[in-house]
Amino acid sequence: MVAARQSVHSGFSRLTDALSDPAREAMVSALFGGKALPAGELALLAGVSPQSASAHLQKLTEARLLSVWQQGRFRYYRIADDEVAGLIENLVNVAARTEHAERARGVPMPLRQSRTCYCHLAGQLGVALRHGLLGRKLIALRGREASITDEGLAWCRAEAVDFKPGRDPHVRLCNDWTERVPHLAGPFANAILKRLIATHALAPHRVPRALRLTPRGRAFFERLGVSIPF
Repeated sequence: MVAARQSVHSGFSRLTDALSDPAREAMVSALFGGKALPAGELALLAGVSPQSASAHLQKLTEARLLSVWQQGRFRYYRIADDEVAGLIENLVNVAARTEHAERARGVPMPLRQSRTCYCHLAGQLGVALRHGLLGRKLIALRGREASITDEGLAWCRAEAVDFKPGRDPHVRLCNDWTERVPHLAGPFANAILKRLIATHALAPHRVPRALRLTPRGRAFFERLGVSIPF
């Protein structure tokens, strides 16, 4: 009698199936900057009808890639969480490997310099932030994850960054698809970006997802001991 084979399926095919449509890829990409958008706007961005958009969004929410909430008569969608954002960033990174030189030439410079990656900072400035926090020993890196140190907590108080340590990891590495080295993601990185935007150290750019570094932002990075690459 032949023994039954034990299933080794991990379930990721459900996620890849949910992402394997150009319209759904366009919707997820539109939400990747941390925005929450209604179904009608996502339908326009994806170039599909409202009825088709509804079916696509249902598939993405059932796969737990997007979350949704009701506000009045509108339903707003956003990336489910930071872990899903990291997955999508890694997929973008893998997809870019074989054509990196061609893609890099086509990336607007503001996006390469500073942009949102879900709710944290990416691009050259995101990489510089990683160097600054590690160089000052404000975070302790273990593999691809990190925890904030006592010095880091003191720095948060000095810079009025609203972060309260919870469950580890406070930070994780997220591959940067333009710089080809990691920037920082996770609750601590999210809190830093929130503070930079609230204090107008970073301002919206006319290029979607790009952020403009202001004089206040330069002063912030100078205090961190970071040399701005642009």
